[in-house]
Amino acid sequence: MKTNKAFTLSEVLVTLMIIGVIAAVTIPALNQNTKKNEYVSGCLKAYSTLSQAVNRMKPEYGPIGIGSKWNNPDEFWKGFAAQLNTIEVCSISQKGCFWNGVLKALDGKSDANYSLPNRGEARLRTADGMSYSYDFGKYLNSADRGLSEENKKLAMGRFVVDVNGDKGPNVFGYDVFCFVLLKGKGIVPQGVDDVSKCYLPNGSGAICTARVIMDKKIDYPKK
Repeated sequence: MKTNKAFTLSEVLVTLMIIGVIAAVTIPALNQNTKKNEYVSGCLKAYSTLSQAVNRMKPEYGPIGIGSKWNNPDEFWKGFAAQLNTIEVCSISQKGCFWNGVLKALDGKSDANYSLPNRGEARLRTADGMSYSYDFGKYLNSADRGLSEENKKLAMGRFVVDVNGDKGPNVFGYDVFCFVLLKGKGIVPQGVDDVSKCYLPNGSGAICTARVIMDKKIDYPKK
């Protein structure tokens, strides 16, 4: 006599429970890795965009850092903004163009609010959803930027780029990356001369840009 074999209800429920547990464990990790990959791609794109924009300015502005247009904040920002697919521009005295909140450091602490005009940065937004802020040398010597002594002397200013605009997590070293403009050289990622300082127990993550570009991944912790 032929019999039909089938799963019992309890066996099906146990199987579904196992699948649910596996999904609960793996899906968040997969989503996190996907986000990290998006941030890495944004970092690489920002580096390329900044480098190309500065190089396109040279025919009109001259060698990088030489001449009044490079060193005049208004002239520099006007020329730089013209090189990008810019949808909003904010001068040093204008609020806006950057996420209206405090950026966080890797260690979980609040770091800075780049939407405020009193910080002395010019800001803009581009059509791809990125936000750019540029300070004209004011903060380059206030902390270790992962630059050699030679490059510190050539530093003209620093770009802070939020690669997904107002979207979270708004954390340095994750979706916010820093680049330095060097006289005679152009754009370099912050930390270029010392990637070992990317993450310290009290590190902000601002120095991790060079490591992300070099490794093409984000593999350091965020509290």
